[in-house]
Amino acid sequence: MPADHSVTEIRIRNEIAELERVSEAMERIGKEHGLASKTLVQLQVALDETVSNVIKYAWPQGGSHEICVRIMVGTGEVRLEIVDDGRPFDPLSAPAPTVLPPGQRPTPGGVGLHMVRQFMDSIEYARVDGANRLTLTKLYDTNR
Repeated sequence: MPADHSVTEIRIRNEIAELERVSEAMERIGKEHGLASKTLVQLQVALDETVSNVIKYAWPQGGSHEICVRIMVGTGEVRLEIVDDGRPFDPLSAPAPTVLPPGQRPTPGGVGLHMVRQFMDSIEYARVDGANRLTLTKLYDTNR
């Protein structure tokens, strides 16, 4: 990310109640940088979906763990980085949800990741030093 950017780092516990802190930070950052409402909503959905999935599924054995969320805003792009020490999971390997015939209800799961794929311009995953590192990038127009 270029030198003219801001980085906000939030460290949360693996508890659903902590999502509010992440959401509030994204809201504040969006307003500070004048992000369009549609862009901010898409970033909020992506953050909520990915961080809640980490909280729910990364540690099947339970226990208290820390998740690091970095929100990096530069000219024309926002990067979200989520780092956790949970079990390895590459969301890029998750299959897209299947299209069901009219009237048939889908089984829960998988739709959130599909939305994240639709909303973000780039998604990268790496397993580094025993940690999952997910980077989501959203481009935005600075000439609104």
